[in-house]
Amino acid sequence: AAYGLTHAQSRVLALLAEGCSNREIAESLGLAEGTVKVHVSRIFRALKVSSRSQVLLVLSRDGRVTR
Repeated sequence: AAYGLTHAQSRVLALLAEGCSNREIAESLGLAEGTVKVHVSRIFRALKVSSRSQVLLVLSRDGRVTR
């Protein structure tokens, strides 16, 4: 998967890129909010970033954001 993420982390990343909150991601994927937080922190580590806005910059740079 992209950036060495698991399938679950990739699904979280897609919703993160759409601007969804952890709560919205949790509800959408049927996960606990705590699980989403763990996924988000691992996504940050994989992309070597420390914020949601930096995630968007990396995705944009890599041509992975479609809007």
